[in-house]
Amino acid sequence: MQPQSIHDLAPVDLPPHPRVFVTEENLQRCRSLTKEAVWAEAALSRLLRAADAPCEWDASESAPVRPDHGLKMLNHAFRQILSFHLTGRGAYRDSALAAFRRVTQAYLRWPLVNDHTRGAAYGLGESRFTIALARVYDLLACDDLADADGELFLQALALTQETTDRCQHTTCGNHNTWNLVARLAVGLASGDTGLVRDALDGWTFNSVARYGLIHQLRHDILSDGLHWERTPGYHFYTLMALTSAATMLANAGVDIWHAELPAQMSDDGRDLHRAYGPAGSKCLQAAFDAPFYATLGNGDFSLLHDSGLSNLRGVWIWGPLYELAYQTYGDPKYAWLLARIEREYADRPERQYPHLPMSLQSPAGEWDFVLLRDAEHPSGHFSLAEDCSISLAGVHRQGCTLFPVTGVSILRSRPEEEASTAVQMFWGPHSAGHQSPAALCVDLQANGHCLSASPQSAGYEDPLHHTWVRSTIAHNTVTVDGRPMIPYDVEVDSVWKTDGARSLESDGILELFQPEGPFKACRASNETVYPGIRLDRTLVLADGFVLDLFRVIGSGPHRYDYAMHILGTPTAPTQSQESQGGEFFRDVGYSHLENVRTIKAPTGTTNLAWETASGPLRAVVQAGEGSEFILADDPVSEKAQTLGALEPLPRPSALIVRSRGDQAMFMSLWSTQGHDLDMTIEDGRADGDVAVKTRIGSQIERWHLPGTAEEVTREQLSDRVEQA
Repeated sequence: MQPQSIHDLAPVDLPPHPRVFVTEENLQRCRSLTKEAVWAEAALSRLLRAADAPCEWDASESAPVRPDHGLKMLNHAFRQILSFHLTGRGAYRDSALAAFRRVTQAYLRWPLVNDHTRGAAYGLGESRFTIALARVYDLLACDDLADADGELFLQALALTQETTDRCQHTTCGNHNTWNLVARLAVGLASGDTGLVRDALDGWTFNSVARYGLIHQLRHDILSDGLHWERTPGYHFYTLMALTSAATMLANAGVDIWHAELPAQMSDDGRDLHRAYGPAGSKCLQAAFDAPFYATLGNGDFSLLHDSGLSNLRGVWIWGPLYELAYQTYGDPKYAWLLARIEREYADRPERQYPHLPMSLQSPAGEWDFVLLRDAEHPSGHFSLAEDCSISLAGVHRQGCTLFPVTGVSILRSRPEEEASTAVQMFWGPHSAGHQSPAALCVDLQANGHCLSASPQSAGYEDPLHHTWVRSTIAHNTVTVDGRPMIPYDVEVDSVWKTDGARSLESDGILELFQPEGPFKACRASNETVYPGIRLDRTLVLADGFVLDLFRVIGSGPHRYDYAMHILGTPTAPTQSQESQGGEFFRDVGYSHLENVRTIKAPTGTTNLAWETASGPLRAVVQAGEGSEFILADDPVSEKAQTLGALEPLPRPSALIVRSRGDQAMFMSLWSTQGHDLDMTIEDGRADGDVAVKTRIGSQIERWHLPGTAEEVTREQLSDRVEQA
């Protein structure tokens, strides 16, 4: 589709019912599939069992319907009316009609709660309630309704405008995305094209302008394909809503799957983030493509920020996103992912229904199967070794990926091999509430396993989330003077801080992305998260090892703590044990560290080793004379989410290297190879060029890391030079 006006997507006329969740064409195809395909027959059997199951509430006509039962009753009615359309059994429609009548009568009596919800206790629950209300009505309205029922049901649908008007999130966030989908569903169900246009373009209520889906497609799916909240988990949670919207609109003859919309170039008035441009057109497909390139190499994601998604294979929990994307776009990498998910979950306990694909294993799979044309796909194809562009700005070259708007660089040594070494650095802004203060944070991977850890908790209500996950020392970066970075440098009882709420900008700067050649390198800096202090990090990736140079330049004396959290057990000898209340660990985040001990390193250099799931990990770390080297155990939460992980993550341990002064330089060499490991800084300061010599076995090299934003270079040295 050619680039088009952003205001010509709303439908003029609507097709007959059904047109919200499914169309009559969907239903006809599904009826045929249930007679021909084992998976479809199994899916229908599951639906009918659920439709026939006894209610979890008092089903008598005289019993009051409580709001906390409303969504359960709607979902039960949805199962039954869908069962009617697939089997023709009138009893299902009668039961669905009776349940829907009770819910809508009660809904009209329920008061607004906290001035923004009626059918649920919180906003996202209200959106789900409203969507279910629209879906059930749409399937009931396919056949003639009694006048009283029709009037009652439309009155209930009209009342949902009060809650979609009052949703407390009005701009770029995922709460508003789901609220817009709810408004869209009601508009399509009731036949009110004005509500459909509202969902697309936004509307104003009580003098507050609400952004629509068009804004979110133009601005909030960034120009490198990732969602602006900068976590894979929330990327897919939002994409789930956008996929639902795209499916509904397609039912009404509107194609936002392929719509080429101009990238947002300026603030719409109350934008939550500052990512604009570049000029050009964007398509929803980029949001399906980008996650493939945001992995470290074997499908693993960094768990930085509030994601909880460990591996791309875990995307099935959000339903048939990639089945629907494959049906729409036919991209072979989507088929590749679907085949991989089925293969890797073949005998897993998560597969409760053996004949159904993983995307139908969730509760919503009871009805989502109706959307699928097939559950069997070709093996597909995907390789990180193939260069490509990602939307307008994303770059994937020589197996390395740059998301310049998100602020992520990923280096991979041998992209054709899933077990190769990879390293990622996050250098983007802290513009979303789901982020942690972790500028220039890195993640390491080798031999098919993540080696580095990100802090986890049992959820947003867990005190650990505020005092550990939202601390900087919990991340693989540098903490200055024991304080978290902006915006968590000021103590406030919230886990949703953003730089914009403080009228600050926390953006980092990409200094170098060097994917070509026998080694890879990237570099980024940040001078905003600690005002008056420059953080500058360079990563070099060669086959089997990572060289990490972290420069810190201050305007006066400070304390700098370089931290790396490793998924494994350290094996280095330690000198002494410190109590948690000791000098080292009184600051935010530090008090959670356990089993604190120091390492004797009088020259400011030490050799370390960990036992990890991928084998031994070894490191040489140098920080200058007088630096302190500390090992500790990170806190753990048994309820932390690691979606897509096939095995539990090991308990993480922390390495903290402490230096003091106007500036500091932390140099480290990391390797999983079995060869001897050595590193010597030959020349350099944090504010200038640095030359470092490394030795891995018999391989000796000198690396030049410029102080200015120039490429990293390497000299290969012989044993004779070393001996001399």
